[in-house]
Amino acid sequence: MLNDKRKAHRRPIRYAAWIGIKQGELHGCALSDISDSGARIDVEDSKLIPDKFPLFLSNNGAARRMCTVVWRKPKQVGVTFSKRLAAADRVGLTPHPEPETSAPPLAPADGETAPAEST
Repeated sequence: MLNDKRKAHRRPIRYAAWIGIKQGELHGCALSDISDSGARIDVEDSKLIPDKFPLFLSNNGAARRMCTVVWRKPKQVGVTFSKRLAAADRVGLTPHPEPETSAPPLAPADGETAPAEST
């Protein structure tokens, strides 16, 4: 039997989310499993994913986590969350049968300011 070194129990899930690649650019993904401290995320190409990024968990961008990649496979990344996932956010994560197609608007993370719009 494998020795699982995780500190938090992970549960399987299928949930559409978005990765903030750079300012103004989001990349669709799907959570495969999640815990209080991290997640396994399915992506098209893990080489495109930065070492640290915001993960948007809701359409409006309100629910998000800052992530740090701890391992990579060609189509998956394992991440840790900067902060523990709050109980209210864990309850809100419900499986979606199909990934959502619309991306959330980019909103500044806690402590960040919104970029000025150029005309």
